Amino acid sequence: MNKFKKFLNIFTLILLIFNFKVFVQADDDNRIERIESQVQDALIKIKAIEKKNKNTTEMKVGPGLKIKSGKNEVKLAGRIHFDVGMHDADPILGCDVANTEGGSCFVDGTNFRRLRLGFSGKYGGGFYYKAQVDWGASAKQQSTLSDADGMNDITSVDEAFMGYKLSKNSTISIGKQKIPLSFAESTSSNDLPFIERAPSVDAMTDHTLGPKRMSVQYRNWDKKMGYLFETAIHGAGDMTPTEAVDEQLGYTARIVYAPFMSKSTVLHLGYWYDFTDTDTADTSMEWDYRIGLNVADEKPIDADIGSDLGDINNMTHWGGEIALLYNNFWAAGEWLWGEMERENGGLRNGANVATCTSVEANMGYYELGYTMGGQRRYTIKKGGWKRPKVKNAVNKGGMGVHEFGVRFSNSSLNDLCPGYGSQGSMRNTTFGYNWQLTNNNRIMVNYIIAKLDAEAVDEVTSLSPGASFNGTLTNSYGNDNQVKALGIRFQTNW
Repeated sequence: MNKFKKFLNIFTLILLIFNFKVFVQADDDNRIERIESQVQDALIKIKAIEKKNKNTTEMKVGPGLKIKSGKNEVKLAGRIHFDVGMHDADPILGCDVANTEGGSCFVDGTNFRRLRLGFSGKYGGGFYYKAQVDWGASAKQQSTLSDADGMNDITSVDEAFMGYKLSKNSTISIGKQKIPLSFAESTSSNDLPFIERAPSVDAMTDHTLGPKRMSVQYRNWDKKMGYLFETAIHGAGDMTPTEAVDEQLGYTARIVYAPFMSKSTVLHLGYWYDFTDTDTADTSMEWDYRIGLNVADEKPIDADIGSDLGDINNMTHWGGEIALLYNNFWAAGEWLWGEMERENGGLRNGANVATCTSVEANMGYYELGYTMGGQRRYTIKKGGWKRPKVKNAVNKGGMGVHEFGVRFSNSSLNDLCPGYGSQGSMRNTTFGYNWQLTNNNRIMVNYIIAKLDAEAVDEVTSLSPGASFNGTLTNSYGNDNQVKALGIRFQTNW
């Protein structure tokens, strides 16, 4: 009897356990179903919110203005670069030989180097555009209007183009836009480590390749593989023709490879090539530039090849690039080469230049620096520098970012061709300091030492060898003459 009772108790216990397990399992199943139902309801609500947001217009103010509605957006952007420049030139560089007070061709002054306002946007799931005007000195530089006193208000269309995003990493665009050449030119003026690009870069490209021209461009880049390829078919830089000649037509290609690319380490290698077919009656081709500031308009190296020699049939330019970023240290350098081929020889402006079938020049620069409180950045999308990001902004009680750099540039136009003559050479050393207060505001200070050879001095002063200055100083042309300059830029962009 006792054994039967024990068996009955055990059997009852087993039944209870089994029934409890079945009950729990059934309850879990119900609970899972309820959770799945809640998740489905949540997903439906999220999709409804997303659909609603696509039709909602958002506006973001500061800095700049951004309006977004779904995949469509428009941005208001601009930049102000205000420069102050002071020069200290050797006496031989006086503009007026008869002036007993001496003086210098390199005047002191102020200048709105850039005063730009524009807008950009995207729409239609792949289309984008940008338009920007400039009231600064760069507008005057590009303008064909007469400005005898240098005080007239001049406005220039700096950029105006439209494009389509073919894929995540490729685009095609048409309009007036920057030509794909040079590491320095591919770096925005907002991000340059020095006030101006190296004189060797500007001398080679400003009056021959733009740097912004009417063009059709294709770009393709890959961040993971570290490459950029861009090419363009371009015309003249101005929006309207200035001479009774056919518009120039050329093509440019640039390839960039970054075998090492991370936030702290970058090695950049680049090469670009441009060929431009010119009209023989076009006299606008020049290689010239200032000492490194845009306050004084004097250009110690100046080769007006188009007007001096004439009959320019085509131009070829190419350059090699290298840049290195390692934590807070950065460095870059470029070598540029250019050639202009003539259609015919003969006499031009009284000079026998029959032997000048082509004109060649090469020049370059290298720079290095160190950043405190931040790190200079690199973008493979453009193949150029980006300024440091400020983590401790001055307006939030921080010290901002401090950047120190030095640059050496050599620009020579003395070996262009036999019979043409020397057009001057210039060696520049630039010491730079940048104080980036916020991500959108910076103060830049540059100290420049420019050494000019005899031909460069003559280009500025129109003195001939042996000419007297102030009745006491004789220009022997035995040594380089120096121009020292201090430049300060106050910069903001949005």
